[in-house]
Amino acid sequence: MKHICLPILCAACAFVSCVSRRVAEQTVVQRDSLEAVVRAKDSLIEVVFADINAVTENLARIRTRENLVALARNDEGVRRPIEEIDADIAAIDRLLQENRQKIAALQRSSAQLRKADLRIEGLEKMIRDLDAQLTAKEGEIGRLRGELSQMEARMETLAEEAAARSTEVKHLSGEKAQLEDRLNTVYYIVGAEKALRDSGIVSKQGFIGRTLTVGDTGDHDLFIRADARTLTEILVEQKKATVVTPHPADSYELITNADKVVYKLVITDPERFWSSSKVLVVSYRK
Repeated sequence: MKHICLPILCAACAFVSCVSRRVAEQTVVQRDSLEAVVRAKDSLIEVVFADINAVTENLARIRTRENLVALARNDEGVRRPIEEIDADIAAIDRLLQENRQKIAALQRSSAQLRKADLRIEGLEKMIRDLDAQLTAKEGEIGRLRGELSQMEARMETLAEEAAARSTEVKHLSGEKAQLEDRLNTVYYIVGAEKALRDSGIVSKQGFIGRTLTVGDTGDHDLFIRADARTLTEILVEQKKATVVTPHPADSYELITNADKVVYKLVITDPERFWSSSKVLVVSYRK
């Protein structure tokens, strides 16, 4: 009897030992599975808070960019180039798009947490608030783009007006220059008395001591044309030279050499010299 019970006892012990190992192995598998689930949840929660921080930081950057744009739209006019303002608005737009992607990821993460029966206090409300802020900012960026378009149109109009004014000023400047040239155009001639009389430029008046006077011809073909602003002296190089046209005596000098030859006429006061006549006639006798 004792010989029969011993094998049965050994078999029972072996069976119990086998069952215990299986239970232990199942326990380890369950523990590992639970740890994996916990790690997945922890990782998901970390992603959630990382996305929240990213959205918050982007909103701060957006506010900074909006302040820069606002400074350029004050009552004093545009102080920054349109291109810089456009770049700021484009940067805001990129941040808004990034936030929209982050909020979509937060909504997916929140749904996963609900499926896992894990709720973070206030998370869903926080996501809704961030989404509302994002929607408001998107409206603002649309308004800013509209204002920028108006500013660009206004700047284009101003540029066209400035170009038109510049063309007008150039035209007026050209007309002014032409007028000044005409006002300062003078004519002079140095010639023998007989030749001047034969051409009708001068004539003799009176009976006793007849004097030379300028003729009434308006033809200046024989004259030399000059600019009163730059004409300072005229070569004569003749004896018995006289100024026929009326010019103030103290506004010019006839320079003679040792042989009493009038070498040149020097205009000492151009404004006074040409005030009486825009024509100068110098006559000499041979």
